Order: sequence, then C-alpha cells, then structure tokens
Amino acid sequence: MHTPSRHPPISSMSMHLTTTQLQALDALSELRHFTKAAQRLGITQSALSQQVKALEQAVGLPLINRDTRPLTMTPMGEKLLVRARLILQQASAIEAECRETESLKEGKLSFGIIPTIAPYLTRQILPHFITSYPGIQLDIHEDTTSNLAKKVHQGHIDLAITSDLDTLPANTASHLDQHPLFKEKLYLATPTDPHSPDRELPMIGLKEGHCLRDQAVAICNQAIDQNISCDQIATLISLVKAGLGSAVIPSMAVPQPADPAIQVNELPNAQRLIQVITRPQVHPNPATSAFIDTLTTQLPQVKHST
Repeated sequence: MHTPSRHPPISSMSMHLTTTQLQALDALSELRHFTKAAQRLGITQSALSQQVKALEQAVGLPLINRDTRPLTMTPMGEKLLVRARLILQQASAIEAECRETESLKEGKLSFGIIPTIAPYLTRQILPHFITSYPGIQLDIHEDTTSNLAKKVHQGHIDLAITSDLDTLPANTASHLDQHPLFKEKLYLATPTDPHSPDRELPMIGLKEGHCLRDQAVAICNQAIDQNISCDQIATLISLVKAGLGSAVIPSMAVPQPADPAIQVNELPNAQRLIQVITRPQVHPNPATSAFIDTLTTQLPQVKHST
C-alpha cells in the first residue's frame, strides 16, 4: 500500500520564499540553537520557529533536524542554504545600492585638481556631474600633485585629479589607490618672433612643486630659468607669447584656434598620465564613486587601463 508523503512535491507547489525566512535558516545553520539565532535576529523564538516552518512548508521538505543537540541541517536544508546565502548577499548589495543612491541626493564632495588641468577638465566634467547630482556640494582645491596626494592620504579631501606620482616618495604613493584616466601628449610652445627666429630662448616653467615643471626638465634636458616662474598654465602661455621663453605645455592647454603669437610643436614620445587618486577606504563617500564614474563616461580620451 502506498503511503502518501507528508509534504507535497515541490513541483506541485508555488513557493513564496522571503529573505526573512532565509535569514532565519542562515542564523540557525550557524548557531545551531533557536534561542541564540532568535537573539541574533532580534526576534522572539516563536517568531523564528514560525519563519522556519513557513519556509519548510514552502519547500515541501524538512530543513532542520529538531531532535538533535545541537540542531543539524537536513540534506535539503544544506542544499537550500547554499542558494539562500547567495540570495541574501544579492539582497544586501541591492539595499546598499539603494542607500547609496538615496545618499547622493545631498552631501559634499571635496576634490583636488592640479592647475594645469583644472581650467580644461572641469568645464568638461562638472556640468554633467552637477546635472546628475544637483544636491552634492562641491569643494574644489587647486594645488600641486605632491600637496594633493598628502591631502588625500590624510583624508582632508576625497579624491584628486593629478599627473604621474613618480616624483612622490614611495611611502606616500603606496598608500594611495590610482585610477588611470588617459595619457596626454606634451607640446613645446615658443614665441613667434619674425625678427629673431634663431635666437636662443630660455626654458620657462611653473614653480617648484608642479609636476609639469619636472616633466619639462626631463623631456627637454634643459634647466628652467630661475628668474621667472608662475603657478598657472594660462600665465605661462602669456609669458611665452610675450617672448620671454619657451615652455612645455599639455595638449589641453594648446590654444584653440591657433594663436599667431606662439608656435606649438608636439614633443615626440612625450606624454603624461592623468589619473584620479583616492585613499583606500572600507566605506568611501558615495559621491566619490559617482564622480569617478562621471569622469570615465564623459571624457572622450578615457582609457580604463594603461
């Protein structure tokens, strides 16, 4: 005589599993005790029992061996637990994304940027970011790569857009996460002087501490004139136009349209890496990730790897 099963077959049932039920199963599998599992979940023992029973009814098979001490899982319970934990992980990730999206409705992002990039990159990026996240307050710091790296490392700013970190001490660079954006070509700008086209010009540049100054010295193998220097790339170009010397400038600073007062020539195999630097954090400012995403989607020269 055929004895009907106490549980209907799974295929004949419509299962309605909840994350609360799966959390109950997960807690029981780890603690092997109803009272301890209920305490962890912040519910009563009877509420926990109800969650597990509802899950067993939905599955159609027992999941817990209640007559063992400590409790053990049935084979079906062990099998379900593997998938339950994956589902709980995904649910947790969804909740985190929702919280992050909600948090981006307001907040503050403090970021640094080197002066040789600031006037050009900000006009490409900030309109898109502000349109997408109008509630985020922006605090912009213009400074040298070395100073910005220190500010990021010390937690004074969330991120910085800089050039190569080659000139930084190894112990500083090693404590920063680097996110490459693109490689930018470098050019030599010289004044247009129809009266003395062959005269030797001094190399002028930005002040000490600017990475572009170090890059110019390395590329041209020529010392920078100590008698004149400045902080802004626009000022440097004005000095070149005034006939005071030649200067290495990045492609973003090349005048468009061409300026008849200066001649600009590409330097062979000369380029610099533009990147974002951040401090490794377990819980970074959500606006930081949103800003980096904006950078990588809006910059036409972006490269995700170098």
